[in-house]
Amino acid sequence: MNVFNACVKTFSVLAVWLISPLSIAEAALPAGPDPLSSVGKVVIFLLLIIGIILLLAWLVNKTQGQRLIGNNGKLKMVAVLPLGMKEKIAVIQVGSKQLLVGITPQQITTLAELDEPLPLAESGNTVSFQDLLKKAIRS
Repeated sequence: MNVFNACVKTFSVLAVWLISPLSIAEAALPAGPDPLSSVGKVVIFLLLIIGIILLLAWLVNKTQGQRLIGNNGKLKMVAVLPLGMKEKIAVIQVGSKQLLVGITPQQITTLAELDEPLPLAESGNTVSFQDLLKKAIRS
C-alpha cells in the first residue's frame, strides 16, 4: 500500500501544480464587457439610423413634389395612360397648349398637339395614398 499512497500523493501534487497556473491566469485576466450592456447602445444607434433614413425619404418626397409642380404652375400633367412597365402616354399642358407625349426610359417624344384641350382634373378629385391605405385596411 505504500507504493499506492506514494502514487496518489504524486499525482495529486502534479494535478494541483498543473491546475493552479490556469486558475491564476483566469483570475489575472480582466473581465470583458458585459454583452447585455452594449445591446442598449446598438438599439439606440439602430433607431437613430432608421430615423435618419425616414427623414431623408420625407425630404426627398417633399422636394421632388415641388420640383414637379414648378414655381409658377405653367406646366401641368393633365392625364397619364400606362402602356407597359416603363412606357406611358401623357397629356401635358404647357401654357394654353396641350401636348400628347410618349414616355419611355430612354426618351420623351411629342406625338401630337391637341386641337381640343382636355379638361383639367380638379385637385379635389385626387386620392391620397393615406386614404387608399385606410380603405384597403377596412375591407
